[in-house]
Amino acid sequence: MALSSPRAFQSTFKVTLPDRQVQTPYHARRAHKKSRNGCLVCKGRRVKCDERKPTCLRCENYGAACVYASSQATSSSSSSSPSSSRSSSILRSATASTSKSTPPNNTLTSLSISDMVNRVRDTLGNDLALAPRTIGNRDEALDLAVDSFRFFLTCSVNSISTPQIYQVMKREVVHVAFDNPYLMYTLLGCGVLHMNRVSPGNESRELGEAYFWQRAVQLYSAALQHPINQQNISGLISASILIGVTSLAPLKFEMQDSWVFTGRGSDLNWLAIQGGLACILKHAGQYVPGSIWGVPFSQSHEIESQLFRYEITKGREGLRPDLADLCGITDETDEQTSLYWAPIKLLSPFMELEVNAQIASQCTTWMGRLEPSFVNLCRERDPRALVIFAYWMGLMCSMSQESWRSSYTAILGVSGGCGGLYLDLLMINVDTGFNKI
Repeated sequence: MALSSPRAFQSTFKVTLPDRQVQTPYHARRAHKKSRNGCLVCKGRRVKCDERKPTCLRCENYGAACVYASSQATSSSSSSSPSSSRSSSILRSATASTSKSTPPNNTLTSLSISDMVNRVRDTLGNDLALAPRTIGNRDEALDLAVDSFRFFLTCSVNSISTPQIYQVMKREVVHVAFDNPYLMYTLLGCGVLHMNRVSPGNESRELGEAYFWQRAVQLYSAALQHPINQQNISGLISASILIGVTSLAPLKFEMQDSWVFTGRGSDLNWLAIQGGLACILKHAGQYVPGSIWGVPFSQSHEIESQLFRYEITKGREGLRPDLADLCGITDETDEQTSLYWAPIKLLSPFMELEVNAQIASQCTTWMGRLEPSFVNLCRERDPRALVIFAYWMGLMCSMSQESWRSSYTAILGVSGGCGGLYLDLLMINVDTGFNKI
């Protein structure tokens, strides 16, 4: 059989070979404004920046830290090569991997899921891999941590009614958490606690809540063993504010579990825990102005100075008369001569004001201002201390019935033990001063 000609295996392709250059049609560019003062991140990504400050829209959607060059660097960058080199250095730093923590000045609510996974994994490292297998395998534990972190950013933070505290929690605290595992575990604990109270019954989540809080307290206790300084004050204050949440909203609480029925002083530990922040501020107050809490604490102090009238250091002025009579307070009484004077002084203004969300925010701080000596009186069921405590509980219970209560979650946690306290007080026989009240 004869072989076919080589040409039998060839294919013919039709190719157009133009004899002149093909010109593309002209399209006029749309009128636009150049972005000359955009952020460094957008310049590095070669996208147009809307120049919004402190965070441009593209960085907010992208989940990046928006960084602007200083005006001096911007004006000189076009005329000198050293400035250009410096801008390039800033740009490289701003667009670095998101695994590194960024300056505490931007919100992270727009982080993608992959970014959140990287952030949580980089912060907790292998520690999260040691989570009990009852929660799930390593990947499942990481998924729960990411879900808890995202829930904290998108839901839990939004329940804060004080504007100054809200802004710090929304923008700065999460950045500090990337460098402090104890604070990251605290945020995870708050997020999963919130999820479990809104949607109870998930056993894996409940175990995760217990583990996150366990690690948060363990690592926080270890951090407190080191001297407090300017570098760690922001994280310690943030954790102290949030750790008390778990004691106010226990997973399972029945009225008969209240300390007023059990008779165990240890069941009042939830009140003692609230004084942790005051203790830190007392020993390291000089570092607060330079922390992320410097501005909100300063603004809050101005309000409190008018509300609590700090200039009054003794006597009955500004005190609720019936409580002052009950506790034997005279014009010469001060906090050194009576354990009841300071709690009554801090509580009395709230009894004269109209209840609203802002007042509720201040009223809740009362429990964090109590001295350990007064808490011990409550543990010992001192009648007068319990009456003062009951007045505060009554205010919290009334606030929990207001229309804005859903935006203030701490009230719901405290009001759970209110009824039991009143029942206990009804069984106390004190002098006629108590009966008059």
